[in-house]
Formats: sequence, C-alpha cells, structure tokens
Amino acid sequence: MALISSTSRRKYGIVASGDRDMDTTCTPSVRNLYAWEIQEAKRVFAAQLQYERIRIHECAAWPNTINRIGTRLKGMEYTGSPNAITLGNNCYFPVRLPSDLVEASDPQFYKLPWLIHEMTHAWQYQHMGWRYLVMALTTQLREGAQAYDYGGEGGLLNGLQQGWKLSHFNLEQQGDITSHYYARIRRDQNVDAWQPYIDEIQAVA
Repeated sequence: MALISSTSRRKYGIVASGDRDMDTTCTPSVRNLYAWEIQEAKRVFAAQLQYERIRIHECAAWPNTINRIGTRLKGMEYTGSPNAITLGNNCYFPVRLPSDLVEASDPQFYKLPWLIHEMTHAWQYQHMGWRYLVMALTTQLREGAQAYDYGGEGGLLNGLQQGWKLSHFNLEQQGDITSHYYARIRRDQNVDAWQPYIDEIQAVA
C-alpha cells in the first residue's frame, strides 16, 4: 500500500500543480503495462520485476477514500491529493495514466514517477511476499507522512558513507528513492547518490 505523501512528492519536484484535479468522467478499467511503461520501468528495475504479472487499475475511487479515512484516524490534515494503493501485483490509481510516454516538461509527467513508486511495491511483493504489506502499513501508521522522507540526496550520501544498503530504508522510502531516481534521469539530473541503491535493485537474484 502506498498512501502517497503530496508533501514528499512536491519536495522532490515530481508533482505537477493541480494534482488535486480529478476527472469525474474517468471510467474504472484494468490493463497490463504498456510496452513503453515496461521499457521505462526497466531503467529502474532492469530484469528484476516480472512485468507481465502487473495490472494497472485506473480511475479507482476507493484509494482516495482509504486515504481520507486513514488521514483522519492519524489526526492529519486531509489535503485532497490523489492517492494510489498497490496490493501485490495490482496498482490502483484514482486517475488515468498517460497512454503514451510524455516528456518531463509535460504536466502529466508526475504520473510516471508515481507509477514507478507503486511498481516498487510490486517489486517488494515479488521478492518478499505479503510481508511487504504488513511492513508498509506498520510504517505508515507509525510515521505518517514522514514515512516517505529518506532525506533526499544528503540522506542517501550519508547512508552510503555508513555502508547502508537499500534495506536500511523503509518500504515507502524505497518507493520514493526509485521514483525520484527515475524523475532525475528523465530530467538529465545527477543521480550519483541514488545509483548505488538502484544498482542493488537491479542485481537482486
């Protein structure tokens, strides 16, 4: 499950303004990954994700409802930002994702790093089983929005200096590490601090 933190996403620059705008005409549907989505995801996961098993559910309203309820239970302010949830190999989005690859300057681009974050949970599921869901939920309930904050570039560099591996970061932080890495390579930004952790994902047996 990923109760996406709009604060975290804005902090690292992968959210377009107006991300609260919901298309009320959006009809729920389910599909396989597009070929171009697989190619883009391979820039992060290489061959370590069974892409054919993943299903994308678009225009699903219930993840937003879960987020609204969960936010209130944790005593947090509900921002209205759209929320996605991944259960096993199924990624549920309250919006429709782009049907074609978009440039990093496109207003819809934020949905691609968002997809990478959710696919990270599918990767966790494929390598950990349902234990990933318990761990993710526990972290979110304990830390709230802070569950996603891995410290940015500084946090990653500090981790490398201490010999940290990807497993030192919680499952939501891992999702943001991968999504921010993807956003940065699409923008031709430096990814030196992220690369060792991505290399670890791509080398998992």
